[in-house]
Amino acid sequence: MTQDFNCPEMLRASEAIDNRDYLAAFELLVPLVAEGNPKAELNLATFYHLGLGVAPNGEKAVDLYLRVGAMNIQEEHISSLAYHNLSTLYFGGCPPIPRDFDKAGKYAQLAKDMGFEM
Repeated sequence: MTQDFNCPEMLRASEAIDNRDYLAAFELLVPLVAEGNPKAELNLATFYHLGLGVAPNGEKAVDLYLRVGAMNIQEEHISSLAYHNLSTLYFGGCPPIPRDFDKAGKYAQLAKDMGFEM
């Protein structure tokens, strides 16, 4: 799968994230997600997971992480990072998703199997 994950809008969103302007980044990410940019989906999932610029929403984060993970994207470790982040979400919980150590272990193993090492 070859795709330009770092289109100009994604680069602007990344810059906004680096500058901790999460609202601006969120506004840039949403249309990219609608266009199917998996890197944007991964970042938006993290926003919902950590409550960056939006209220934490574990259900939205899980949905986005699972979609990106299932794409099996090796470039930039996008899919393995999605599974790793999903593991951390289940390890700590994220409203309304409770902690689930079995799922945390399952997704940590998937991330590792895809080459993500911590």
